[in-house]
Amino acid sequence: MGDIGQGSELWMPPMTPQALPMGKSNIYPLGERHTDSFYINKPVRELSLAVLQRLLLPETSTSCMLFSSAVAARKCLAALEKSAEKGSSLAVVRFFLPPESAQGMTSFHWANFSAVLYPPDLLKIAMAFWRDTGSGLSTRHAEFCIGEFEYLDCDSKNPDFQSPAPSKRGHHGIPQTLACVQNAANSMPGLKSVIAKQANSDQPGEAAVSPEDVFLYPTGMNAIFSLSESLSSMKPDSNVAAFGWLYPETVHVLRQDVWKTCLSYKYGTEEELDQLELALQSGRKITALFCELPSNILLSSPNVRRVKDLADKFGFIVACDDTVAGFVNLDAIPYVDVMITSLTKTFSGSSNVTGGSLIINPNSRHRDAIRAALSADYEQAFFPLDTLTLIDNCQNMPWRVKRCNENTLPLVDLLKAHQSIAAVHHPSIAPTSSIYKDLMRKDGGYGNVIGIVFHHPATAKYFYDVLDVCKGSSFGTNFTLVIPYVQLANYWDREKVPKYGLPQHIIRMSVGLEDSEQLCATVAKALRLVETFESQSVV
Repeated sequence: MGDIGQGSELWMPPMTPQALPMGKSNIYPLGERHTDSFYINKPVRELSLAVLQRLLLPETSTSCMLFSSAVAARKCLAALEKSAEKGSSLAVVRFFLPPESAQGMTSFHWANFSAVLYPPDLLKIAMAFWRDTGSGLSTRHAEFCIGEFEYLDCDSKNPDFQSPAPSKRGHHGIPQTLACVQNAANSMPGLKSVIAKQANSDQPGEAAVSPEDVFLYPTGMNAIFSLSESLSSMKPDSNVAAFGWLYPETVHVLRQDVWKTCLSYKYGTEEELDQLELALQSGRKITALFCELPSNILLSSPNVRRVKDLADKFGFIVACDDTVAGFVNLDAIPYVDVMITSLTKTFSGSSNVTGGSLIINPNSRHRDAIRAALSADYEQAFFPLDTLTLIDNCQNMPWRVKRCNENTLPLVDLLKAHQSIAAVHHPSIAPTSSIYKDLMRKDGGYGNVIGIVFHHPATAKYFYDVLDVCKGSSFGTNFTLVIPYVQLANYWDREKVPKYGLPQHIIRMSVGLEDSEQLCATVAKALRLVETFESQSVV
């Protein structure tokens, strides 16, 4: 899907060209201190500290992970219990606004949240759950909860963690922060309508996407996690297929216990489609197939027309992540049953909010079954102020997409012509470019994400350091952004992924809205410095 930190925007540095450090970076090498490219940001850390202080627990011996969903908190606890030593202190504490402080305001329930308490040695397990499920508190949500914290009761199965709120709200009018949340609480239907309109197919005979076919989630990873859980519940103890090179956290989700087996086809080629077809013909059954169009970093496109034919023949559900190119560029929904999109990326552009969506193809024969499965476990966990921010950010999304498309093609030409570069990945020049072009809308383009592979790792590091653009873990931002992809997304498997076409020094560039000539000049300058570096170095 999406990208590093998809679990929340909490991992993001302040992503403006002025705020981010330019030039030399300490991302290379990451070293042994590296755990993930995710981190918990200040508002959530502050709320976590307030929880521990309220419960009279020392930071040195207790950590906590915060969730808006009580269900997510219980699932996190279950994941921790599998790895915890006997006698470990684990608990869920629910903080909630009592009726006497709610004053009948429906928005007050957004102040409620759950804290999972665990010993610090289980941090890696807790972070993995938070990252893969995308169900942690967002920044705005945490800030709101901090403002309401003194009015919250707390409850738990552990009697030591049961106490009334330190303060009760007086009857002196509604605070402005609560009024803002109340006003924003009705923004979700509007966001659904925007997405449905953008996702509509241009092909004749295709039914329009209804807002009721759109499901919204606080993050893209939460959309993927929720879809996986819902589809697996339709046929318990069934198999799922991961087709093509998927974002690592998506693979983690598909390998969880809810599926009997995750069949992996990492190359996403016609040959692997042949293998899948043979397996299906021999009696192997799958409930769903997940793919990306195009894939994040390799930018190859699976043959979704053929995948659909196999799905029709063998009865499985096709779930496709279109985040890299998006529905402004591609008209692919007729060939899938569910389209997954991270709204954090190009849909927002401003990199100041997260979100995710699932769009059910209105013509899918599985439409009613998928909608019922998603609805059965659906929670309103998307914080209203985040929803409102997305609505504001997406207003000029079609224009931004087209501008970024136009800015990208000259850079593709510039990079692929340079002698220091071994390979450039982009849908326009990929071996699967004909598949992508066949799905492109009339006014669509090839997207703004490029994968760059230099001949020599040292050159890649040098180019990354001298390239005077923003460095950070996302894509689809309104400004150009680069990362050393494998070093962040596949760090723990960095020795294994080169055989799939991902050398450890591959760089991913997301092209922004800057002036095209200036952007090309910036990249050309870095390439000239590369030439000097190589002439003076043994690489």
